[in-house]
Amino acid sequence: MRYGFVIDQHKCIGCHACTVACKTEHDVPLGVNRTWVKYVEKGAWPDSTRVFSVMRCNHCTDAPCVTICPTRALFKRDTGIVDFNTDSCIGCKSCMQACPYDALYIDPHEHTAQKCNYCSHRTEIGLEPACVVVCPEQAIIAGDLEDPTTKIANLVRSEKTSQRAVEQGTRPNLYYMGADQASLDPLAAQPLTHGGIWKDSDSFLTVDPSADHHTAHLQADSGAPPRVVYNTEHPMPWGWRVSSYFLTKGIAAGLILAVAMAMLAGASTDNAFTAWVIPLVAGLFLALTGALLVWDLKRPDRFYYLLTRGNPGSWLVKGAYILSAYAALMGVWFLAGVFGADSIVRICILIGVPLALALSGYTAFLFGQAEARDLWQSPMLLWHMLAGAFAVGGGFALILSLFVDLSETATTAFLWTMIGGSAALGAIAWGELVSRHPTRNITEAVHHMTQGVYRTEWWVGGILLGVFAPIASGALALTGNGGAGIAALGGLAACTGIWFSDDAMVKAGQSVPLS
Repeated sequence: MRYGFVIDQHKCIGCHACTVACKTEHDVPLGVNRTWVKYVEKGAWPDSTRVFSVMRCNHCTDAPCVTICPTRALFKRDTGIVDFNTDSCIGCKSCMQACPYDALYIDPHEHTAQKCNYCSHRTEIGLEPACVVVCPEQAIIAGDLEDPTTKIANLVRSEKTSQRAVEQGTRPNLYYMGADQASLDPLAAQPLTHGGIWKDSDSFLTVDPSADHHTAHLQADSGAPPRVVYNTEHPMPWGWRVSSYFLTKGIAAGLILAVAMAMLAGASTDNAFTAWVIPLVAGLFLALTGALLVWDLKRPDRFYYLLTRGNPGSWLVKGAYILSAYAALMGVWFLAGVFGADSIVRICILIGVPLALALSGYTAFLFGQAEARDLWQSPMLLWHMLAGAFAVGGGFALILSLFVDLSETATTAFLWTMIGGSAALGAIAWGELVSRHPTRNITEAVHHMTQGVYRTEWWVGGILLGVFAPIASGALALTGNGGAGIAALGGLAACTGIWFSDDAMVKAGQSVPLS
């Protein structure tokens, strides 16, 4: 059994009856929608047309939102319906990043993720979804796609249909008949940036609709591209807290990697800096990482569900296990250092290296599960995370050297760790920019990051501060010019730069429309 929808756009009149019925059936608050109608206009007046497309959850056979959900709040029924359990949701918003169809939203009352659930309470007792019943044109057809006797199965088998974002490999179960590609492809029409119908426009009062020049302008603009004139709002789910979590996690992991590099270079571990300062500072940044993660949840009171109701297939849960193991190791290391157990400290460093690599790198796999954001699917992301940990680890160790005496061997090792990490970041960024982008989504996101609204953050913050400044400062310090002060400035630049570059990457990845 595999329930799905066919929407006949030949019949759809854009009346929003389906949207209203859905809101009424599920008490959906104002400002968010489980199903909505998108309007796209083509051509120029007086030869313009308006096409509609009904947007909603596609109840995918391989639903990425189910895979990434850390608490099994999203699950698949035996009927193929992708349903959700509000009582298990922690509001992490990862499902919103995984869905290529913009189908999920955060309920402003419950503060949990919600979406179309195919009116499962109705289908369980043999009724059709509310949107199907209310549609005045019978443009929405629901049923079992695997039952050859059903109307929906016959339509899919006999009629020409199209689907959204099939390249994502989700195997969607929503089919469109007669839909215009400009309405299904979010990049085929100019996005709704401001104005539009039923919405205030910043420039409305600057245009005189009765003036002859306005009509002449529209008539002359015969090559006007398709443009979205009505759609529902989809704000960015993740913001500065996620970017900051990258930095704090990178410092927590990178300090141990930097100490390991110093130990390999021959630096002694029998000192206060290695014995208890490093695990203490790394532990504090690890605690700050956890605080940022909990703060970013819409239901922070449920954060412990990650462990008590954890989905082992989600990298959010795997990350929670890694964070917990790392915290335990820092605790043992700190106690061993305080009580002078140098041999245990050295063992903790050795155990800490693979854990630090896991801590710094697991987010790349988490972002890889965010199927909707093509920019984050890059295989370079893992190496970016690892290189960033070395850069900020060595850099922050140099900042700490202003307050703690370090041996020349340790200082040199930290300088090379920072320089090497920063140089690797620059090489990875260059490789990402010059490589061929396999999807338009990535091309658009890279444009926004490097030439669009985030270009200053990327080039000045991420590249100048995060790559060139640490390399230059480190090189000066290695030649004996500037001393600890210039080395610490390089460390500060490395930490600042990695935050800017990651913030630009996080926001640019979410800047490409999905619906």
